[in-house]
Amino acid sequence: MQEFASTPALRNEIINLLVECGMDEDCYTEMLDYTIDLFESQGLGADYYGYHNVNHELEVTFGTLLVSKLGGEHFKITKEDLKYLYTAALFHDFDPQKSVDKPHEESVLRFITMDKNLKQHIESAKLDIEIVKALILRTTYPWAGQLKENAEKQIQQSFRKSELTKTDKEKQEHYLKLGWFLSIVDRVYGYALGDFSKAMEMAKMNAHALAWHPSV
Repeated sequence: MQEFASTPALRNEIINLLVECGMDEDCYTEMLDYTIDLFESQGLGADYYGYHNVNHELEVTFGTLLVSKLGGEHFKITKEDLKYLYTAALFHDFDPQKSVDKPHEESVLRFITMDKNLKQHIESAKLDIEIVKALILRTTYPWAGQLKENAEKQIQQSFRKSELTKTDKEKQEHYLKLGWFLSIVDRVYGYALGDFSKAMEMAKMNAHALAWHPSV
């Protein structure tokens, strides 16, 4: 799995999976390249020493596509669901104005809402931005206490704004499960794409991002 360590390698693997998953429209590749350009232009490329760099974003995206492709039937993930998961995975941690490594979900959502180019990409893919926001909010960590409570309130706001979910409780539950799925991939997939030394390095960076005490 070490061959996936670089940004270009991850990009190529993601494009291959997009084709295999029937998502070969230009808008998805353009969205991918826009993400990479954004991270690198903000100093969050592969050379950024922090857990939440461009490679983390791409690893989560790659993992989301791969697990959905292999286990989509088990998780009841449709092609339409995968489009939302892909988009949310690509941007779930992008906070260009952050002062610490751990991104702030509200800043991420503000960026997604305000960035004209990204909104255009989402519209080209015929996606509902409120569903993308709800999925990203479900990746809030830790999913407990005030953070969870705030995220749940914002998720419900997005559900009320979306034509897909505002009167459909069943769909709301479905998207909550998709968000849970994305949160699991977000937590673990980067550790799976390498050897033990990579996992240890990631653990150190993640501990730093979460401001854990060095003894942990």
